Amino acid sequence: MIKNYFKVAWRNLLRNKAHSFINIAGLSVGLACSLMILLWVQNERSIDAFHKNSDQLFRVYGKIYSNHKLSGTYDTPGVLSDEIKRRFPEVEYATGMGFGETSVFRVGDKSIKIYGNSAGADYFKMFSYPLLQGTPQTALNSPHSIAISRKMAEQFFGSPENAIGKNILYQNTKNFTITAVFENLPKNVSESFDFLTNWEAFLTNNSWARDMGNIGPATYIMLRKDANAASVDKRMRSFYDLYYHTNRKTNSYYIDLALQPYAETYLNNNLEQGKPDGGRIEYVRIFSIIAVFILLIACINFMNLTTARSVKRAREIGVRKVVGALRSSLIGQFISESLLITTLAVTVSLVLLVALLPVFNQVTQKQIE
Repeated sequence: MIKNYFKVAWRNLLRNKAHSFINIAGLSVGLACSLMILLWVQNERSIDAFHKNSDQLFRVYGKIYSNHKLSGTYDTPGVLSDEIKRRFPEVEYATGMGFGETSVFRVGDKSIKIYGNSAGADYFKMFSYPLLQGTPQTALNSPHSIAISRKMAEQFFGSPENAIGKNILYQNTKNFTITAVFENLPKNVSESFDFLTNWEAFLTNNSWARDMGNIGPATYIMLRKDANAASVDKRMRSFYDLYYHTNRKTNSYYIDLALQPYAETYLNNNLEQGKPDGGRIEYVRIFSIIAVFILLIACINFMNLTTARSVKRAREIGVRKVVGALRSSLIGQFISESLLITTLAVTVSLVLLVALLPVFNQVTQKQIE
């Protein structure tokens, strides 16, 4: 019986080619567009959300009070991470993060420009980037240490194994010793790099960052598992007062420190009135609504076309009833036709989606960069 339903449904599709094409094309394009948007939404939400200790990772930002006006900044002093780790026992690890830069590296006669950054000795203890060579404890533990990616190791030394312990010339001025080789970073990271130099090297090159009065680098911390993030955030607010000897009753300018979950910083990076309020998350929400709206319109269009077609088949239905067709068999016939059209539409939409995935990957990667 079911086989007969689908056989008749297929014949009806072939008999009404124009109607079938419009119905299948409309539904498949709607599904493909919705799926593409939802893939983008899923990709955006996955940025920086894969770290093992994600619940304990936070980015430090400042709330600036100036003449009774409130603003915010992610820029912090270069020595803030060490000071926070020293002052707050709840902070297990802390690291500064410099400014991404393209630098020239040389080994023998080979010279390559590579994009990277600088970070503290705790960086690989905090973030879940797999190390192929070296350990999180020794990766960036001296001013002469540098951690490089698999790609960079293969470019200069042929393999990660051959790279560990070797020297590499940085900007034709300083030799670094490779103390770790990490796996190439995944696409869903907001801060991409192929090398990390030690934080002390960054402070040496940027001596102004040693002053608590100068801001610029980013600061990240990782709390202990038993720490209360809300309590630490509250106690951290007046951290700067000790350094600036600030009397909040008489001073019109002062800064509070606050914590933002690291996994949220990519989507919520717009500081309004001294706190994270929107950013890329607004586009995620808008496009999510658009995806649902497109899918809803495609479904309504499908139902309207199917209903309109069923009205024209009133004579067919009458003849079937005359020859003894039951109500259930008529319902089964129309459901089978709808299922066949839907299956074809889903198949076409998946084909379109697979064809567009390379373009989708290129676009999302450029957006992150």
